[in-house]
Amino acid sequence: MKTLAPTSIKLSAPGGVAVTWSDGHVSAYPYDYLRKKCPCSTCRDTPPRIVTENDPFRLVGEQPIKPAGAEPIGRYAVLIRWNDGHYSGIYAYDYLREVCPCPECAGS
Repeated sequence: MKTLAPTSIKLSAPGGVAVTWSDGHVSAYPYDYLRKKCPCSTCRDTPPRIVTENDPFRLVGEQPIKPAGAEPIGRYAVLIRWNDGHYSGIYAYDYLREVCPCPECAGS
C-alpha cells in the first residue's frame, strides 16, 4: 500500500488549512479544530484554550487562532507555528489524514 502524502498544504485557505492528498482527497481543517488536535505532549495533557472569531469570552488583546507559519519535517510531517506562540506540535501526515473532519473521512 502506498503511503498518502500531501501534494499541497495551504495555511490560509478559506475556513482554515487545506491539504490536498496524493490520492486526490482534499481535507479542510478549521484553525481551531486543528489547534485543538495538536499532537504534542503539552497539549494532550492540558488542552489549549482556543480563541475564535465569534468567541463571546474573548479577552482584550487575544487574537483568534491561526497559523503564523509552517515548515516540513522530513517527508513525514509538518510543524505548524500558531499565533498563540505554540510551535511544538509536529503533525505527521498519517495523523493529519486520520483527523480529517470531512464527512467522508469521519464516517470511515
